[in-house]
Amino acid sequence: MKSGIQISRLALFILLLFGMKGVYSASTDFHHQDITRSHFIRNSSGTIDHATTASIAYSSSALAPPTIILIAVPFELRIAQLSWSTNDPGMSGTYFIEREAASSGIWDTIGQMPYNSASLQFSDTISFPYCNPTSFSYRIIFIAVSPADNAISNSQPLILSDKTSPANVFNEIITVNFIRKPELTWSRVTGDDILGYRIDRSNGFSYDSIATVSADSSRFIDQSVLDGCNKSFAYVIITLDQCRLRSAPIYFPAKQTITLNFPEIGECERKAKLSWNPYYLMPGGLGGYKVFRMVDYGATVEIANITDTLRTTYDDLYNFENGHFYSYSVQAYSKTGIGISSSCIMTWKYAGVTVPDSVYITKVNVENDSFVRVSFHSSPGNSIKKLVLERSDDGGTSFQTINTWLVDAHFVPQDFYLDDKAVDVHSQSYSYRLIASDSCGIKSINSNISRTIYLDCSATKTQNNSVWNSYEKYIKLVSRYKVYRTVEGSPEELIDSVPNTILTYSDFTTFSDPSKKVCYRVAARENPGNIYIIGAESGSNTCCIMKDPTFYISNAFRPASDITKNLRFKPITTFVDPLTFTMTIFNRWGQQVFETTDMYNGWDGMIAGKPAQSGLYAYIITYSSYTGMGYTKRGTVFLVR
Repeated sequence: MKSGIQISRLALFILLLFGMKGVYSASTDFHHQDITRSHFIRNSSGTIDHATTASIAYSSSALAPPTIILIAVPFELRIAQLSWSTNDPGMSGTYFIEREAASSGIWDTIGQMPYNSASLQFSDTISFPYCNPTSFSYRIIFIAVSPADNAISNSQPLILSDKTSPANVFNEIITVNFIRKPELTWSRVTGDDILGYRIDRSNGFSYDSIATVSADSSRFIDQSVLDGCNKSFAYVIITLDQCRLRSAPIYFPAKQTITLNFPEIGECERKAKLSWNPYYLMPGGLGGYKVFRMVDYGATVEIANITDTLRTTYDDLYNFENGHFYSYSVQAYSKTGIGISSSCIMTWKYAGVTVPDSVYITKVNVENDSFVRVSFHSSPGNSIKKLVLERSDDGGTSFQTINTWLVDAHFVPQDFYLDDKAVDVHSQSYSYRLIASDSCGIKSINSNISRTIYLDCSATKTQNNSVWNSYEKYIKLVSRYKVYRTVEGSPEELIDSVPNTILTYSDFTTFSDPSKKVCYRVAARENPGNIYIIGAESGSNTCCIMKDPTFYISNAFRPASDITKNLRFKPITTFVDPLTFTMTIFNRWGQQVFETTDMYNGWDGMIAGKPAQSGLYAYIITYSSYTGMGYTKRGTVFLVR
C-alpha cells in the first residue's frame, strides 16, 4: 500500500489503543458508513486474545479496513463446512477459525490458514463431548502482518452433534496361543474421544458381544473358549467412542482363527494329510502359509512354505515310525511381516506297522542232500507280513517265484527260513533272493542274492577228486571251505579245511577198502563279525564216488536144511545199484523155475515151495552201476543135495 494509507491505518490503531468506543456491525451490509475495528493479539499458544474493541466513524470516502464474509453450511448434521471471502486477498496475514459452543461466550481456535491459500475453506467435524444437538457459532479472524489491518468476519450459527463413527482398529491379528485360547491383538485407535473396544464373536449365524476392553488395550484372550483347537472362532473388534458411537468393521469374509485338521496317519497310506481354513484380512496382505513338524516333542522344523494363498492343504510323506509322536502346526504370515496367525499344535502317535528296512539271507544250505533251505534275518523285528522266495537257475540272470509266505495274524519271525524242495541238488547250484513287504504291501525290499554250493566228484585208481563253485555270499565273506568225507558204513568226518581261494580237493584212496562207497560234502564257513548269525556254514550236496561194479558168484551151492545158516545162491557185488538187480533161474530144459529182484537174499533152492532136484541150472543176472551203466551176467550153477 501507499505510505499515506499506512499512516492513516496507524492513526486508527492509536485511537483504538486509547479506548475509543463506537458501534460495529458484523452484518453482511458492508456499505454502511460506520464500521467497527477490533484489535487482536496472538498469544504464545497461537490462539487469539481479544483486546479492546473501538469504533471509528469513517466517511464513505475514507479508506475501509479488510472485509471478511463467512458462509457456514451444515453437512450430515455433524460437519460445519466453512468458506469465506475478503475484499483484500493480497493482504499478508493468517486466518484463524474460531468456534463458540452453546452460547458460552468462549471462542476456541480450531484451525488456521495462510492468507494465500488456494481455497479459503475449512471443515469442522463435531466430536465428543457434543453427543447431542448443540448450537455452535463460527467466525474468522484475520491477523495481519500489520496489526492495524486485523479484521473479523461475521458470525454464523449452526446446530450440530457428534455423528462420526470412530475408526476401525488396524493391524488386527487373530491367533491361537500356547494355552489353546483364541488371542486377538491390534493397533489402537488414537484420540481422546475413544472410550474402548468391544469384542464380538460369531455364533455361526450372527455375532455376540463377549467383552469390552479399555481404550489403552491392544490384546484380548478369549478365556471363555475351553479349547480353541477344535474349531475355528471368528471375531470382530469394534471401536467405541465417548458418544457410544461404534466403528464399522468388516464382517465378511470373517477374520478367524486357523483350525488345523490332522486326521490319524493311515497305517498303509503313511501320509499326514493336513488341511486348514483360509485366513482372511491379513494386515499387509496374506503372504502364504508355513507348515511345521515336530517329532517326539523335539525341535520344530519348517517343512513347507506355501505361497499359493488359495491352497489350504499339505500332505507330508514322512518316514513315519511306529510308536513315535508327530506334531504339526500351520502359520499364516503377512507379506510385509506385520504379523502371523498360528494354529494349534496337533499331535498323533503313529500306530502303523513297522516298515522293513532290510532282509538279509544269512545262508543257503542243502538239507538232507535233497532240498535247499534259505535262512534269513529281517530288520526291524516283526516288520514283514509277506515274504517271497525267488530262485534263479541261470546264475542270477532271471528269477522266478517258488515260495510265498503270507502271514494273516502274525509277522514273519525275524530269523527264520524258507525251503525250496523243487530242486535237484545233484545237478547244479541255485541262486536265491527274498522280497519282503509289510502288511500294506506298499514297500518291498530285495535281499542280497545267495548261491548254493554244487559239488561234483570223480575218481582215479589212486585218488578221489572233488570240485565246487564259490559260495555267494556272506556279509563277512567266506573264510574257508571245510571238506567232509563219509566212508560206507562209517559216520561223516571232517578231513580238511582249505582257503576260500581253493575250490578243489584230492583225496588219496589208501585210507580205506577201495570196494566201499566214499562220499564227500563241502561247507563254506563265514568270517567272524556277522551280528546276525555266528559261525554260519552253508553246505553243498553230497557227492559219492561211483566206481565200476565188482561181481562174484559161485558155480555150485548146497541149500542148508538149517535156515539159520542161510545158504543161498546170490552174487557178491560192490557199486551195484540194488534197485536195478534181477536174477532168473532156468532148469536144464530151459524152463524158468525162479526169479527175484532181491540181491541180498538170492535163490534158496526151492521151486514152487518144494526142494529142487540136484542138478545143473542156468541163470541170467542183470544190474546197473550207480552211474547208470547196465550189465548182464549169464552162467550155470550146480545144486547139490
